[in-house]
Amino acid sequence: MSESIFVAEQVLLGRLLEGDDETLLSQATSALSPAAFTEEAHRTVFQVICALFSDGRPVDLPTVAAALTERDLIAQVGGASKLAAMTNVSLSASARAPQQHLETLANREHMRRLTTQLEQTLDLLRDGRLASVDEVQARLADAFDTPSFQSTTTPDIGEQVQELRDALQVRLEKGADGLDGVPTGWNDLDGGQDSMALVKGLKPGRLTILAARPGSGKTTAIVDWVRAACSSGAGVIFFTLEQTAAEITELLVVGQCANLHREKLKDPSQLSELSWDKVSEAMAEVASWNLVIDDTTRTLPRMRRVAAAARKKFQANGGDLHVMFEDFIQLTEAADPQQASQPRAQQISDIANGFKALSKDMNIHVVAAAQFNRNSAEADRPPKASELKGSGGLEEAADLILALHRPHAVDPHGATETPDELTVLGLKNRHGRAGWAFPRTFLGEFARTSEPRPRQFAGGNG
Repeated sequence: MSESIFVAEQVLLGRLLEGDDETLLSQATSALSPAAFTEEAHRTVFQVICALFSDGRPVDLPTVAAALTERDLIAQVGGASKLAAMTNVSLSASARAPQQHLETLANREHMRRLTTQLEQTLDLLRDGRLASVDEVQARLADAFDTPSFQSTTTPDIGEQVQELRDALQVRLEKGADGLDGVPTGWNDLDGGQDSMALVKGLKPGRLTILAARPGSGKTTAIVDWVRAACSSGAGVIFFTLEQTAAEITELLVVGQCANLHREKLKDPSQLSELSWDKVSEAMAEVASWNLVIDDTTRTLPRMRRVAAAARKKFQANGGDLHVMFEDFIQLTEAADPQQASQPRAQQISDIANGFKALSKDMNIHVVAAAQFNRNSAEADRPPKASELKGSGGLEEAADLILALHRPHAVDPHGATETPDELTVLGLKNRHGRAGWAFPRTFLGEFARTSEPRPRQFAGGNG
């Protein structure tokens, strides 16, 4: 048995043992028999799952382990720890993997049954027990008339149209400028009065690349988006490759305080009583969020596993995972020696495509920060998508590419702009128009950006 088949069987069984997918359980028990599994322990586990399902009893890790113990089969499958290991393998796979593996096993099971029936029919022909073509056709009719599992589970266009109808109804209710995704906190992206409503929130299944030249504020921008998403009730996981979890937590708290200078937290004894109240309130708010900050994970497969664990944690609290952030895609490490042997540009392309696949598999939005090549550092010239490190793969995979243009950060002496002037450029938008720009006010010392203040002009009425 190949390792890929072994893992496929474990992923499917592990998902069934999680006990929260009645549709998959019903499909698996109707499409498969224990003989569909190549590993004896897997056959035994599935046999017990089928028996529990047939009896109308719940199917999950504790009940299956108990049933195996009652039948004196628990040792045969490797003990309860082996069952738990199956659920861990399932968590590390993509959200679509169990369904895909079910289709593979069901197809193999169907082919096995078809082969057996054909061989039996050939034996009858050789023995002279089938005297006519009509008898042969009648015997094989059932085999070829039985639809494959794939043909019975293909997407239904009626359901898809209904999903579109529901989405359109939501848009009607929220209006032309309404938000229909997780908010970023930036009015011109999210929508609202006097806004551009360019994106209307972060939607599942999409990848956003948030790019900037060194020092231009991509981490501050991500902190903005994380705060807005979490404050809306969304579940968020943040993989930070540039900073520690403690540093990101501090930025989140400072940002929530709105007007607290970051430097003041270096010497808390200097905080006024009012400032302490603001910090305490902000810390309590951040602590209540459905948020996981991970500063140790650096490969995409590991990120998938941690994101799946975060989803389970949020779901246990009545929530879900909606957005994943990573603060520097070009620092993401190769998943294995084979990938590491490839040119770095190809590695980044694979990682970007992997992030896009993850967004679809887990039905979440993925935001990855990126850096432009240093040779693009002409302060007053807006950056281009082609100047992204590993640009080919990043451009192809991304649904949305935003560039943060802050000339003063690139050349403090040569730039004509002030330190707080920030322009957001829409370099690519797969689901809408691109080529736009809007201003933000960069307040790095307060760990946030803000809507630009209206400019005041002196003079008469003209």
